[in-house]
Amino acid sequence: MEAIRQITQLENNILTLRLPASFKAKRVEVIVMSVEDTVMSSEDGTAEVRRKPSPKLKGTRIIGDIMSPAVPEEDWDVLK
Repeated sequence: MEAIRQITQLENNILTLRLPASFKAKRVEVIVMSVEDTVMSSEDGTAEVRRKPSPKLKGTRIIGDIMSPAVPEEDWDVLK
């Protein structure tokens, strides 16, 4: 199965997909979803996703080292 992800603009509610010449399928499935949180790049047609954190995290502060394990490696049973 070959999958192609493409983000494009609609013109008068008409969707136009340009497939590469190497795409040889005779039947395809098209799923259309709105993309409200992306910004189109005019240079190469790729999209940059702008994600927002959950409002539930408002006011949250990170204290300490979040990259190191919470317990020493010697205490990990899975490594024994």
